[in-house]
Amino acid sequence: MQDYTMSDYLCQELIIAIFTRLPPKSLLRFRSLSKSWYSYISSPSFIRMHGSRSTQKLLFRHHLRYGFEYFRTLLSDDFYTLHSEDQLPMCPTEGYNGITAVQFPCSRDFIIVGSCDGIFCLSEHQKGISLWNPSIRRKQSLPNCPWRPRDPLEGFGLALGFGFDPISDDYKIVQISYPRESSYFYSLKTGTWCAIASPTPFFSEVRRGIWGSCFVNGALHWVVDRYHTESHHSEIPCIMTFDLSTHVFGMIPLPEPFQRLTRLTTFQGFLAMISTYDNNSYYRDCWIWVRRDDSWSVVYKSKENQFKGGSIMGVLQPTINRDFLLSAMNDQGMEVYLIKMGTQSRLVEFHAASFISEIVQCVESLHLLENACEANQLLVS
Repeated sequence: MQDYTMSDYLCQELIIAIFTRLPPKSLLRFRSLSKSWYSYISSPSFIRMHGSRSTQKLLFRHHLRYGFEYFRTLLSDDFYTLHSEDQLPMCPTEGYNGITAVQFPCSRDFIIVGSCDGIFCLSEHQKGISLWNPSIRRKQSLPNCPWRPRDPLEGFGLALGFGFDPISDDYKIVQISYPRESSYFYSLKTGTWCAIASPTPFFSEVRRGIWGSCFVNGALHWVVDRYHTESHHSEIPCIMTFDLSTHVFGMIPLPEPFQRLTRLTTFQGFLAMISTYDNNSYYRDCWIWVRRDDSWSVVYKSKENQFKGGSIMGVLQPTINRDFLLSAMNDQGMEVYLIKMGTQSRLVEFHAASFISEIVQCVESLHLLENACEANQLLVS
């Protein structure tokens, strides 16, 4: 009996169109059906094409509450779930039906530096930096940077960023070591760390945590505090930039009048900033600023007494009705606000033993598939 393949019935263009719309898990299985499919699906050109057509996802980072030791025997302290932006768990009766909880590929003590093209950059306190693609469950540990802090206190002088250089077609990680004279960037293409001059003048602090770095239009951005040139005491926040192609640092002033608790994010592909102001002890006002054509403009201002304390986490753009989700954390948990409709909902926790600690935008992709050890590092089942 003669064996037939899909290519015997469909033209090559249609096969490619079908492949680019399939999830990574299916494509990993199809690679085993023929050598030609294996080669094509693994090619950099197809991986880029597939990633450009992937829909937006949201990764929820869940953290186990203290006192639930039983669940720690089933899951690590931190686990994640993936969601479409139009299928968020906001209904207690449905919640996470059909959603699988998966462990992070590292210990509890780590931060998510950033996400780009489906790749996450993770920084573990003891093990260093790694790149991870949850779509194919591929993790790639990076060599240690030439300079690492000798003790935890020295680590407060570090700031990290992760993004894609479109000129060299390369993913890069930046480590700012202040107030040291040299900082470093890592090139995934060459597999090496390169020294660069640290930004000058030195800053008193590069903000991390929920502020973190923001990658947009080929450059990384951080909110930094710098000393006033006259008083040498007052700190003036601004935005520090690093161009991943030219390796040049720059500075962007914050919009005026700026409010405290600023957070950088993206809005319709532009750099955006969230600023908040304590209206009273229970409520906060919120502004969203967007930078277009080298100038800032306000695209959203919250209604009076709309937000109850907590931290504004970020702006998320859903796929339905072109509305925008604003996520916030307060003592009741994680909430999302539909900006245009003016509605708000609290996200359902995965179970009583956990809470949502972070939401990160991402896409499903095949990046990092090259040179993967399939027996140990790829999701194939």
